[in-house]
Amino acid sequence: MKKMKLIVYGEGPTDYGWRTTSGEWKAGPVIYLIRKCAKNLKVDLEIDYADKKNIDGSQRIKLGIRHTRNMSGKSLPALRFTMYALENGYTKGIFYCDTDKISDGKNTKESDCKKHFENLYNDVLKGLQCADSKIWVGIPMIALKMIECWLLADEEAYKYCFGSKPVKVHLPHKPELIWGEKSVINSDYPKNYIKRVLKQYGEESDRDNFINIAEATRINILLEKCPISFARFYDDFIRLARASF
Repeated sequence: MKKMKLIVYGEGPTDYGWRTTSGEWKAGPVIYLIRKCAKNLKVDLEIDYADKKNIDGSQRIKLGIRHTRNMSGKSLPALRFTMYALENGYTKGIFYCDTDKISDGKNTKESDCKKHFENLYNDVLKGLQCADSKIWVGIPMIALKMIECWLLADEEAYKYCFGSKPVKVHLPHKPELIWGEKSVINSDYPKNYIKRVLKQYGEESDRDNFINIAEATRINILLEKCPISFARFYDDFIRLARASF
């Protein structure tokens, strides 16, 4: 099996994981999905993690004017991630983030969601490609609208984790396109939706369950149910893997 080492950055403990008080890194659901993609491609991964404080927190890298010209939004933390990775000897990396609510249009309209995703994707890519390096390959991993949407894709994962497929609250046909008011518990806001799905099993919407669902989710189903965002990541991950060999 071919080997690949990379560094990963995410937004928090419910996506790429967290560092314990002892310094050990606990992988979140995003990491399990990355590993499943690697397994599909017969790649043995070694993963390190960039702490949020170094990329978008109190100890973030300071950027010069020449680096930040024409950059804004997610391109800035993506650039800091790139600089941090290169300074620490990494040549490959994955930058994870969510799109959340779209900035223009309807959150449930496919064309509007695609447009918003492309804008954010290009924003992140700009930051990942800004460094003057011929050895660095960094790719975006962007969930539309958030990690919960990806975790609402595969009903067989719920059967594996909790003993049966969701029946009281079915999984959405197009999980990337669901949306609703965050303050309305019965809305299709992704965090609210997954809470209702898990409630039928007497389970909480927490990172342990998210990890278990991610570990059981089939990549082919994610590609089918989340063609806008996850399929883009998978294509990029193939490119990343090929750049290693």
